[in-house]
Amino acid sequence: MRRLPRVFTSLLLLSTTLSHAQQADAPPVKIEATPSGKPLWEIGVGGVAVNGPDYPAAGTRHARIAPVPIFVYRGERLRVDEDGVRSRLFAGGRLELDLSGAAAFNARDNDARRGMPGLDYLFELGPQLRWRLPLQDGQQLSAHLKARAVFSTDGRGIDRHGSVVEPELRWQRRGWPDSESQVQLSVVSTWASESLHDYFYQVDPRYATAQRPAYDASSGYFGSGVRAWWSRRIATDTVLSLGASLNNHAGAANRASPLFERSSTASFAAALIWTPWKSEQRVP
Repeated sequence: MRRLPRVFTSLLLLSTTLSHAQQADAPPVKIEATPSGKPLWEIGVGGVAVNGPDYPAAGTRHARIAPVPIFVYRGERLRVDEDGVRSRLFAGGRLELDLSGAAAFNARDNDARRGMPGLDYLFELGPQLRWRLPLQDGQQLSAHLKARAVFSTDGRGIDRHGSVVEPELRWQRRGWPDSESQVQLSVVSTWASESLHDYFYQVDPRYATAQRPAYDASSGYFGSGVRAWWSRRIATDTVLSLGASLNNHAGAANRASPLFERSSTASFAAALIWTPWKSEQRVP
């Protein structure tokens, strides 16, 4: 684990929408396929741009741009696609159990944390229980319950930072406002263990100052958010995605921390994905 390839970290960065610690499921970068199905695998490159707070409830925000390699695989059990990195464990009717992942950018230049260790890239892995309800006109309503372990990496090693539990209610519609587009709206709430709250909000005595008193973080409610994504195929092998997230941390467990600066934040993201290399084999 301590030698996790950086390319995997890059792939996970595509899934950011900058909600809690800029973490979320992958943006819907693929549009519904033709009746013949989708390629079993696709390979390409992409660019991701994000603008949002450095961490949940941070008062400082930055814009970040990152090139990422793109690998899509739609196997029967393992999938790396528009819904993230998943391993399907169970599928029965409208109910599914799989594995999912998410990721976040690092934060190295934050005023409130000056003199403290910087925040590394984060990624999450864990099971997800999903219930789907197909609707008319290419619409779908789904409920998700995610439980993920959280890790950080600086490219040289990996550290564990507890876990999160995240229920989500999601609506999406394919083929709207035109046949090449897709829209998605979701409402998400997050609870986290003490270890992750410590990573963001704890101030050890050795880092305390007159303006930043020592603080011992605790587990509990992290915050909630409303997320929106729009994607459109602009060429045969190219998809553009735009997203926004409105986050509210009122009532969060560690709002008394000196590192907790804003109860409400907004984040924005864009992704341009180009996948010219595809398998001839198609899957449903």
